[in-house]
Amino acid sequence: MSKVICSCKNVTKKDIKKSIENGATSFKEVKQETHLAKGCGKCKKKAKKIVTKALKKMKSK
Repeated sequence: MSKVICSCKNVTKKDIKKSIENGATSFKEVKQETHLAKGCGKCKKKAKKIVTKALKKMKSK
């Protein structure tokens, strides 16, 4: 089971990684595809950090 990052929209780490694998290249694009951080916004800082790390990991492959 993947960790829920955004409880308002029930977005998991797996959802974020899948979005990037499907071609998202920025936090904005991941946010559009997954609806991450579109609820209360409490997860935005943590989510941005996770997305940035995942994007860097994908670029290094």
